[in-house]
Amino acid sequence: MLDRYKNFLPPLELPPVQDDDRRGFLRKVGMAGAAVAAGSMAAGTLMNTPAAYGLDEWQEPSPENRILLPAIGQEIRCSCKAFGASLLVNLPPPLPRLDFRGGITIKVLIGGPSFVRLQVLTHEVVAFHELFGKITIKLPDFDISPMSVLNLGPNGFLQTMLLSFKISFDRCGDCVGPFTFDTLSPAKLVASMLSFPPGAQSETTGADGRPLAVGGQLYKLEKPIQIGSGGTRFAELRGMNINVGKD
Repeated sequence: MLDRYKNFLPPLELPPVQDDDRRGFLRKVGMAGAAVAAGSMAAGTLMNTPAAYGLDEWQEPSPENRILLPAIGQEIRCSCKAFGASLLVNLPPPLPRLDFRGGITIKVLIGGPSFVRLQVLTHEVVAFHELFGKITIKLPDFDISPMSVLNLGPNGFLQTMLLSFKISFDRCGDCVGPFTFDTLSPAKLVASMLSFPPGAQSETTGADGRPLAVGGQLYKLEKPIQIGSGGTRFAELRGMNINVGKD
């Protein structure tokens, strides 16, 4: 299975990463042992059920919250800019630095009295690097990650974005790819905001010559994104905070 990656860099030698979010939920529903062993597909399916949120069934927002939350069924297209992400691979430092640009489309679904779920319909961002050429992130063929959630709180909105994706490297040095990997567990990004969707964004150049996002809303990555195949880690994306702005 891993022979197709023989011309890529060797796997990372890192300690195991525990998916605390998934394990915590599974303990709550009394299925930790069996479902953790079943892997991400079972966990993703379980976390997409009303029981994960203490509900018997999905519900429309309450009347007072309905006017504040985005309309059910609405599709929202946003641009994405993730500048300065570090790619941890089996190379000596400095780590490759990547600037991703692209977009995402979400659909608003019913959730509960004070929240809605956000289904990712499309997601693609691209970066370029001298060693790897074009690097493309897009939705997997079968997306089993839990739905993202937009909660209404006393100080505005809190969005938890959960993203599974595949990432392709056009080449590795002189070896032609593509070399395609998957997230080993969904990436988790969080943002607090006063309004949703975020406002428009643009970009400029900082004093150091690097791109900077202007406007929009910054979604902060909670922990590094593990990238690999069949449970073997070949890379991590670190510091991949994503600035999001409505198109």
